[in-house]
Amino acid sequence: MRVWCVAAGLLLTGALWAQYPTVFFGARVNLQARADERTTALRWYDDLARHSVVYLQLYHEAGYGAYVAQRLQNLGGDRTRTGLDEAYIERLEGWRVGKFYAPFGAGLLLRESVLAVQSPAQFAIGELPMRVAYLYNGSERQQGVYVRVGTTHGGVSVGTGRHFGIDPHAFALWALPERPRSPDGYETLYGADYVLNLSGAPVQLEWLYSEGKRTGATHWLAARVQLRNLPLQPELAAAYQSAAEQLSWRIALQQPAGERIRLNFALRGKAGTIEFVAFGLQGEF
Repeated sequence: MRVWCVAAGLLLTGALWAQYPTVFFGARVNLQARADERTTALRWYDDLARHSVVYLQLYHEAGYGAYVAQRLQNLGGDRTRTGLDEAYIERLEGWRVGKFYAPFGAGLLLRESVLAVQSPAQFAIGELPMRVAYLYNGSERQQGVYVRVGTTHGGVSVGTGRHFGIDPHAFALWALPERPRSPDGYETLYGADYVLNLSGAPVQLEWLYSEGKRTGATHWLAARVQLRNLPLQPELAAAYQSAAEQLSWRIALQQPAGERIRLNFALRGKAGTIEFVAFGLQGEF
C-alpha cells in the first residue's frame, strides 16, 4: 500500500505543477528465452534481472522530473510482491525520493529497487563528488545508508544497515535471479570501483566486501568489458565470490535490428560448466 501511495503522490505532484510538464509514455523490453539441460522458458526479464517495463516520465522546465515504471513480470523470489519497478521524483542531476534502484558503488554487483532518498554532496577532502542514499524498505528489508565518493571513472563506497542483498536483483552477475538469496542479508559493505580504457574499450572493475551477523564475511570481485567496435558488439563479464570460491561468467553478443531494437545471444556458466544459453530482445518503444 505504501508503494502505491508513493506512485499516486508522484502523479499528483505532476498535476499540481504550475506549468505543464513534458510527458513521455513508453515501454522498455528485456525479453529472454533461456534453454538449459532441463527446460526452455520465456521471461520478460533477463538473467541480470533487468525488467521489461511500461513507464510514464515527466520533465518540468524548472529542473524537476518524475518517473513511474510497472514491470511486465516479477521475479519469482522478490519479496516486494509488487509489479512496481520504480516510482520517484527528482531534481535533475540532484536529489531523488521514492522507489528506485539504489546501487552500491558502481552497481555492477549490488543493485536493488528500494524506498530511499538520494542526494549529491561533496567530500570535504579534495572536493570530490559524493552520493548519499538513505534506505528504508521496511522493518525486515533493506535499511541503512550508502555513501560513494568518486566520479564515473572510479570511487570508494561504504554501506551500513541491515538486510542488504536479500532481493533477487542483488549479485545477479554471480547468481541467477531465480536462485534464493540469504533472508538475513548483510549489514556492513565496503567497495571500490574503477573504469579502465583499453584501446577504446571500457573495462569496469569492482570489489565489494560484505559481512553480517548471520552471514560470513565475503569478498566479491567483478569485471565487465564491452567491445562495441567489433562485429556483434561482444560483452564479457565475470564475478567471483570468496565464500563459495566460484567464478561465474557471462558472454553476450548483440545485433541491432533497427534504431531501437537489438537482438542478443547470451551464454552463461560457473567455472567450466555452462548453465544455459539464451536468445533475447531488447528495445525502447
